[in-house]
Amino acid sequence: MIDRIGLVAVRELRAERRQPDGLVAAVTFIAVLVLLESLVVGPQIARDPDVASALFWLALAFATILATMRSFDRELEDDALEGLVALPGGRDALFGGKVLSLTIVLVLVAAIGGLLSLVLLDLPVALPLHLIAVVLLGVLALPPIVVVDVVLALRLRARAALVPILALPVLVPQLVAATRGASAALSGDAVGALSWAGLLFAFAVVYTVVGLTIVPAAIE
Repeated sequence: MIDRIGLVAVRELRAERRQPDGLVAAVTFIAVLVLLESLVVGPQIARDPDVASALFWLALAFATILATMRSFDRELEDDALEGLVALPGGRDALFGGKVLSLTIVLVLVAAIGGLLSLVLLDLPVALPLHLIAVVLLGVLALPPIVVVDVVLALRLRARAALVPILALPVLVPQLVAATRGASAALSGDAVGALSWAGLLFAFAVVYTVVGLTIVPAAIE
């Protein structure tokens, strides 16, 4: 199973390298959204750790939805989905490979978007290592549930509108935890940052188990 998941992930990353429109769109989206939101609320308010963290994670959540939908759109355009799920363990491999490849892409998106946020908002970082840990665990928890929602809406014509409606309410607890953790790291609260990071790890585990349960049945 692990080798099939790896094959799917490698195939996804190669497709992303050949057609990096999803990555470029996600990075552009998060940069523009953070900039616009900071202009709307004002530079002084946007530099508050709570506000800055919320702006970043909301932008990253939408970027995740955008990248995930683009990944599945490629499958539908190439008619590759049916052949993949027909293989033994193909449904689980599809979910695992998509999650793994999207996580790698989102780490890159989060790194670029985070640096842009720090520069645009001129944010001081009190605990950089704690912030990195929170961001990595927050990113780890994003793809599983978004992949599930995209699969549930895959055959619907209105999936572009339906996926955010399905995903965002489920992501609220994780977005709250990620925002609080990032804010704690920015303001120097080490215990708070690590506590929220632990909760994000729990979200990642739960969402992955839910995805492995739902996705194979949803693709039937």
